[in-house]
Amino acid sequence: MDLVRLTKRNRDGSFGTQKNRQRGLTAIAAELKQLGYTLKTARSVKPKHINALVDHWRDSGLSKATMRNRMSWLRWWAQKVNKVSILHKDNACYELNDERTERNNIAFNLHSDQLDALTDRHVQAAVMLQAAFGLRREEAMKIIPKETIRKDCIKLKGSWTKGGRPRTVPITSQHQRIVLSAVAQVAKHGSLIPEDRNYVQHMRVYERQVQKAGITRAHGLRHKYAQTRYEKLTGMKCPINGGPGRSLMSDEQYELDRQARARISKELGHNRIEIVDVYIGRLLQAGGLS
Repeated sequence: MDLVRLTKRNRDGSFGTQKNRQRGLTAIAAELKQLGYTLKTARSVKPKHINALVDHWRDSGLSKATMRNRMSWLRWWAQKVNKVSILHKDNACYELNDERTERNNIAFNLHSDQLDALTDRHVQAAVMLQAAFGLRREEAMKIIPKETIRKDCIKLKGSWTKGGRPRTVPITSQHQRIVLSAVAQVAKHGSLIPEDRNYVQHMRVYERQVQKAGITRAHGLRHKYAQTRYEKLTGMKCPINGGPGRSLMSDEQYELDRQARARISKELGHNRIEIVDVYIGRLLQAGGLS
């Protein structure tokens, strides 16, 4: 309601622009509440809320154009409460560049020193899962290893995943098995949320820990997983890493590309195969094509 009052007091732009802004900000407030952040007033917004929203939108598969539009509403909000410094001026800082002018690869390699810097064992285990299986941070926290681990895959329940869609992620390497063994020791019979914390409390611990460890974009671990899987499934570099464009592919390679995208989409928990383009690049991006 504080945001609604803010929009009614500041009637910038046309009537249509005002209505869209009001609806958009109301929806954003609802998203923040869903993510565990209940703001007392419009002035309570902080950088961590912006980062949580961007990660949430990216996980939801929103296009960069849609996210840039929503960022304009957030900047309007910040300006009206005299807190413009909570957002970066450049969308590039949020990896929201215009796809028509720049390819942006945010894949992130997790280094051992960064992992060692995570002093909370539950956070450390969750980040290991994110890197090894391409999980979202919420999924990595909520899964119960005792109920998840199978002989050749992990099974995620709908109650742990975004959109309530259960899915299976294959175990394809010895490294993944080592990670699962370590995670199971930390979680014991529960999840990777300690018994003395709820999800929201633990998410805040997670955010502090990864920031301190220099893991500025943990979501990039999902991108790295997708790119590694593509190379393993096709034997080719993915487009965003300089792999061949369609014109340089044989029919067999093109079929491998199509199958790999469908498989990666399922493993990441997306219901539209086009979203995989965000992780590995559009096929026509390779070789300087656009």
